Amino acid sequence: MFNGTPEELRQRQAQARELAEQAAAILDQIDALGMGEGVGQLHLPNVGVLRKRPGQGWVITER
Repeated sequence: MFNGTPEELRQRQAQARELAEQAAAILDQIDALGMGEGVGQLHLPNVGVLRKRPGQGWVITER
């Protein structure tokens, strides 16, 4: 459990969001290799859900 200040929490949430965006880009690159596409979703605390959307690739959505 996080016990820091509200500002530290906001900073960590922003960093987690940025890392999730990087992960989405990497998953899109893996799918682009043409060996089959990934499916599913990852639940990311305080960020949202990283999921595969048909025709859109991997995206981060709010819960």
